[in-house]
Amino acid sequence: MSGRDDFGVGREDLASRNAALRNQIDGMLSDLRRRTAEIQQKQAQAAQQTYEVASDDGMITVRVDATGTVQEVALSPKAFERSTPDKLARTITSVIREATGTAQRALQNEFAPMADTSNVPVIPGVPSLQGLLQSGPLVEPPDPTTERAQRRSAESASPAPAGPPSRPQPQVRSRPAPEEDWDDWNWDGTNRRGGRR
Repeated sequence: MSGRDDFGVGREDLASRNAALRNQIDGMLSDLRRRTAEIQQKQAQAAQQTYEVASDDGMITVRVDATGTVQEVALSPKAFERSTPDKLARTITSVIREATGTAQRALQNEFAPMADTSNVPVIPGVPSLQGLLQSGPLVEPPDPTTERAQRRSAESASPAPAGPPSRPQPQVRSRPAPEEDWDDWNWDGTNRRGGRR
């Protein structure tokens, strides 16, 4: 074979490799466009989604958006009669955490299939896309099942108040002793007020 023929074979081989690489890149770009369109569609759907969670007794209802941001907290008018402020605050917090966890976990489950990188080729010297996507969330969302179980446990451990909460008794003050008797009359003609008699 002459050097010219070797050059021709090398050129054909190079053209064949370039075509194969071009096809691979075109396939990856097509896949990227498809995934991008799916993500945009799912993002639009998720933006419209809300999650509502109520306490077992129905006294507290919380509505959150897909990210877990609180949209509304509703309290039954009887919530104040059947609970103490401390218990009510704990229950509200727990219901919010349950709703937030429900929304965030649903969002993660919705987008998890899109993080599949099994068909993405590994390129030497380039960080693995699979490693980046599977690192997990920065903060684990609350577990709705655990929140509800803890709330039920706390509710069963503390007895419900017997009746309506007691109202504070009005404070009755007696007239101060003569040496402490203050008045609000300007006795000496100055603008000082509140002096002793």
